[in-house]
Amino acid sequence: MKPCFWVWLAIVTNVVSATNIIKRLPDRHYYTLHVPEVDHDTHIAAQHVAISLGGQFEGMVGELKTYYMMSVPKSSLNKRSQGDDTDPIVTAFQARKRFDKRDENQRLWDRVQRLDPQVPRQRTKRAALPREPPFTEISKGQAVMEDAQRVLDIKDPGFPRQWHLVNQEVFGNDINVTDVWKQDITGNGTIVAILDDGLDYESKDLAENFYAAGSYDFNDHEDLPTPKLFDDTHGTRCAGQIAAQKNDICGIGIAYNSRVSGIRILSGEITDADEASALNYKYQENDIFSCSWGPPDNGETMEAPDGILADAFINGIENGRDGKGSIYVFATGNGAVSGDNCNFDGYTNSIYTITVGAIDHNNAHPPYSESCSAQMVVTYSSGGGQFIYTTNVGKNVCSDHHGGTSAAAPTAAGVFALVLSVRPELTWRDLQHLCVQTAIPISTDDEDWKELPSGRLYNHKYGYGKLDAHTIVEAAKTFELVNKQTRLELPVVDPEHEKIPIPDSSKDEKKKQALESKVQVTDEMVKGAGLLRLEHITATVNIEHERRGDIVINLQSPNNVISELATMRPADKSSDGIVDWKFMTVKHWEENPVGEWILQVYDVSHPETNGSFFNWTLTLFGEMDPNFTGEPNYTPLAEKNQTTTGPIENLSETLIPTTASSSAAESSVSQSDDTVIGRPTRVKPSVSDTTIATASSNDDDDDLKETQTAGSVSPAAQASNDEEEEGREAGSGTSTIIYALVGSGAIITLAGGMYVQKRKGWRSPVLASTENAPEGGRLTGYEFQVLRNSEEQEEDGDERPLLTEEESRRNNVSS
Repeated sequence: MKPCFWVWLAIVTNVVSATNIIKRLPDRHYYTLHVPEVDHDTHIAAQHVAISLGGQFEGMVGELKTYYMMSVPKSSLNKRSQGDDTDPIVTAFQARKRFDKRDENQRLWDRVQRLDPQVPRQRTKRAALPREPPFTEISKGQAVMEDAQRVLDIKDPGFPRQWHLVNQEVFGNDINVTDVWKQDITGNGTIVAILDDGLDYESKDLAENFYAAGSYDFNDHEDLPTPKLFDDTHGTRCAGQIAAQKNDICGIGIAYNSRVSGIRILSGEITDADEASALNYKYQENDIFSCSWGPPDNGETMEAPDGILADAFINGIENGRDGKGSIYVFATGNGAVSGDNCNFDGYTNSIYTITVGAIDHNNAHPPYSESCSAQMVVTYSSGGGQFIYTTNVGKNVCSDHHGGTSAAAPTAAGVFALVLSVRPELTWRDLQHLCVQTAIPISTDDEDWKELPSGRLYNHKYGYGKLDAHTIVEAAKTFELVNKQTRLELPVVDPEHEKIPIPDSSKDEKKKQALESKVQVTDEMVKGAGLLRLEHITATVNIEHERRGDIVINLQSPNNVISELATMRPADKSSDGIVDWKFMTVKHWEENPVGEWILQVYDVSHPETNGSFFNWTLTLFGEMDPNFTGEPNYTPLAEKNQTTTGPIENLSETLIPTTASSSAAESSVSQSDDTVIGRPTRVKPSVSDTTIATASSNDDDDDLKETQTAGSVSPAAQASNDEEEEGREAGSGTSTIIYALVGSGAIITLAGGMYVQKRKGWRSPVLASTENAPEGGRLTGYEFQVLRNSEEQEEDGDERPLLTEEESRRNNVSS
């Protein structure tokens, strides 16, 4: 019994210590080990592999029970030859995984699925560049301001300058929070974690509301998120928006009795493991994670969290807040002036995050704020000469120059802190439902507003509308919690073609040709999945193209509701195409999904560049019917093994070219002399991430052939020249199409073998989604399966000196 006891004690001790933060040392290389199945041998397997590879076992990564860390001294690695980026640890791991001889330790090696080098990177802030705001005279909102000051005893000198709280110039253009405060709803009991560049916990405006136990510096691996760099002001400003105390300093926070944690990640490079740990840090205590950063907003980057980062989000929504789910709030991004779209940002394009855009003090869409179908709501930030007034670094220092979508995200986080203080039992999906149900449409003369079957309005620039603190808090008081989530996954593959050319729409701007691919959702499918109420929709798309920015993708529902999944990005010249990218839309919330869904793909601009469509997968997420019994059928098409068969004449009947207006297909780039915006971005070195998979390529090829028979598809082909075809008889036109298809089929068949050999490693997303689904139906990492691109660092650009205490005092007195 004694040996067993000591072994058990050693394992428990190691597991407990493994939950500690792993501090990176500059003279060591770090790797994560992924062990998918959690049991009493998980820790032992990871430790054995780490030691066998000559490494030091560092323990579990944060709260992620399936990830462990190992490290090796940099001096122990062989110097890489020029142009050779092979990692000897990865090579050794891969070789050992292919080891044929079975020994007593092979079982432990089989448990470890992959090993990933941890390459330090850096995220960039989404903040405003300098411009003096012309603060206007107090006008018709003065009565509301004075009433709040009198009833709530607000003495903060900067409160009259916080127009986003009480707009005295344009009455009603604010978050409508004072009546919430009068009910003594001020954020008590909620904690918001600010993932940013630090938090000045010594500021008199934040000191009493700072939560040290939920804070950590992942850049320097210290307990407190102390701002150290000259531009480490971003996180403090965001924290002030949420939890600045009611006192005689600066302004007041939206949830001024809530608490804020500081998680420092933006002041230097961090690894994926660090970022994953930060996203889960103290997630039983930190309720909301406010994130005003992301990939570069340059109109050409396409990046999403994958691997350990994807699992961190899933871990957060499944286990955070005692299973109710962490609340992740992300800014849409400030790249609209560069033609960017937040559906190309995997953080904002995720079903797990609440994506928040910006509006200015006139309820107008500022030129920097990105649009996309994943955007849920908007709230106030800089634009039109106005900025957000908030706390700054220093014991008694204020900022009158906070803005960008960086300021919109913490405003939303502050409102959500008020909501959770009233209903702490709300889940992550409950809060999203409340956003959809209570958002207020604004600037309704904008042509993109569309009435939905639900009766609500949606706009890709504004989402469902602006957050109204009073409305959402009142709705939360009586909100009925939603049931657990279910999904319906429908892969769409053309069994006749490996790929289909995308029609060129660049020649005729008024009449765009679309490639259409269709899938039928039946009532039987919906009932089989137990789907009661539709929420998010994702479309996983595979396209190859010589210029990615020319691709435009729309999703049309059976009710003729169109989501703009991908808009033209003029700056995106990448030839990487779109690989397993999950576009997301919230526009179809609570819509009846039964009927035909159509994916429309356009090739706009640059006729000299071409592209081809491979396949896509439609996934419907929503609330499961509480009365549903049995096991839900998430993938009915895979089981039915449907195929499209018949002679080519029958196939030609589905090849119908369609048209769309140029305004719907293209993304306009707004030019303005208004505030130029930048945001935090994580800079990535040229070293490529290496992921070791255990499946063989031969198995992949066999599975691909089998999978291509699943699904129902009707893609539209490239049309002939419209002017030449006009006036011809219908029979002649049909014959021409048939002959063209036969000829094209022969050419494609000859080229197919060469193409398959060249891209033998390519894999359908259908395989990725069906093979990796664990018991219970959750797809681990389904949200982020993409290729990473290099990033360029974008600076905040706010180089003005901070307001000194004396200057702040004078400004506050003058106001």
